[in-house]
Amino acid sequence: MIAVEFKNIYIHIPFCEQKCDYCSFYSVPNPTPLLIDAFLDKVDTELNSMELLQPVDSLYLGGGTPTILGEHRLNRLIEIIRQRIPLHPDAEITIECNPESFDQARMKVLDGFANRFSIGIQTFNDQLRQMLGRKAARKHIDRALQLVHGRNVNIDLIYGIPGQTLKHWQEELKITVEVDISHLSCYALTLEEGTALARKLNGAIPSVDDETTAAMWEETGSHLEDHGFSRYEVSNYCKKGTECRHNLNVWYGKPYLGIGPAAASFDGRMRWQQSESLSKWLKNHPPEKDIIAPEYRMVEIFIIGLRTARGWTRERWEEIPLQDTLPVKWETMLRRAFKVKNRYPELLAADPVSIRLTSRGLLFWNTIAEAWLE
Repeated sequence: MIAVEFKNIYIHIPFCEQKCDYCSFYSVPNPTPLLIDAFLDKVDTELNSMELLQPVDSLYLGGGTPTILGEHRLNRLIEIIRQRIPLHPDAEITIECNPESFDQARMKVLDGFANRFSIGIQTFNDQLRQMLGRKAARKHIDRALQLVHGRNVNIDLIYGIPGQTLKHWQEELKITVEVDISHLSCYALTLEEGTALARKLNGAIPSVDDETTAAMWEETGSHLEDHGFSRYEVSNYCKKGTECRHNLNVWYGKPYLGIGPAAASFDGRMRWQQSESLSKWLKNHPPEKDIIAPEYRMVEIFIIGLRTARGWTRERWEEIPLQDTLPVKWETMLRRAFKVKNRYPELLAADPVSIRLTSRGLLFWNTIAEAWLE
């Protein structure tokens, strides 16, 4: 048995009923029951081979589509987790749910185990859902939201969809603040090469221009702010006290363990990713290691942390696990921050107490990231 110290765990359930046209994440569409059982057996074997030294603070079940497992196999996954993972009594347990495969039977299994639900809606607009190749109908969305009513709920939305206007997006936001959720993740559509959507469009429908996409991002922040949500990361918004703990831990450089094909892990110094092939993962194919010099890893962690609205403080910076072996003084980061601030004074705020992006700087995080690396 291998002793490991991870307080944040991600389990990738790599199955979907069908592949959405825009999706570039690894998944296997329409899996057989035997394949799902083989996956669950391997999850059980991997976790059983480890001795987790501390209670886990956050557990995230993502995909793929975790709810495709169905009532019986969801029960089995939960039993594996309860037997193999020591969960802190206050642990955040998130599960991603697709509306079309989320029903009362599945909710009955999950209720009392998961305490945070993430619903993959992407858009409330029927025509835009068809553009994205989403299978869910509005009735599925309404059912899913009703099932999680009164709980800690995130929904995912996409903006910048070909054919989408600023008015369309304003309508999405209006619907969003009327439903019972505590958290919202909004991502600009990225047309990934090789996806069905990229092949389908192929210049037939123009992409949404950068100016409109930026206007949608700014509209999101202002509209949600008026309805009790705050932007706490470039793409994430929440009501007070409902930030995603798992994501915050990852953004601030804390170790996490990934289980399943394509799942990534980070031990505080080195990252590795499991094979993007279920068959190879089942056969114990070795992960791909991301080995870079520790000083570059520190810079990478710092830049990712700048995606958050609160940015960095000395205390938060000194808590990074890598500081134990490669201490980088706060003053070093301040000197670099002042240089970048001189170049982009409207984008970066830096003083002896904190380093963070301004509200406008969050929109131009890529610009600051590039300047930091120069």
